[in-house]
Amino acid sequence: MNLIKLFETQRVLDDRIIKEKGLEGQDLLPMKILALQVELGELANEWRGFKFWSENQKSNTFYPCLDCGGGGHDFIKNCVSCDGTGKGGNPLLEEYVDCLHFILSIGLTIGSTNPRVEFPITGGRSKEFTTVRFNECLRFANLLLDDDYYDLLFQYFMDLGYMLGFTWGQIEQAYYAKNQINHERQATGY
Repeated sequence: MNLIKLFETQRVLDDRIIKEKGLEGQDLLPMKILALQVELGELANEWRGFKFWSENQKSNTFYPCLDCGGGGHDFIKNCVSCDGTGKGGNPLLEEYVDCLHFILSIGLTIGSTNPRVEFPITGGRSKEFTTVRFNECLRFANLLLDDDYYDLLFQYFMDLGYMLGFTWGQIEQAYYAKNQINHERQATGY
């Protein structure tokens, strides 16, 4: 994963948003941290592993294509939107890269764009380890306003990606796809 390129890509989006929304000179860090916390909650919700009260603790890693309804065809040929697979996307991965956007943006804001990352650092993918990693990411996000916990947050978040079953390549590809969507949203007044 090319972190320099990821940070530069995020910088372009952040600069665009700041300019187009007239946010120059404003302290956006508290809002970025809150946005990250919300996205971490959405990611946990798609993971579902913490829902001890539910029969369904399986991660949401697939939603059907909206154009073909998940059937993979449009009655004449393979669906051009999903290439005939019926898959519309991976909500778990999409929420993960939403978090990554805010983590990169926070790094740009606080001037930390070279975090040390070893992927993975964990020894397992159990529900218990993954729950702990989610809680640690939330805890370090809370501490970003007062102390320098950014490197730990970044490391633990990358580790969480491994625990959720993602590779560097999947994360990077999904990040760039979502970044393009974010630019399109800015162009259409999202």
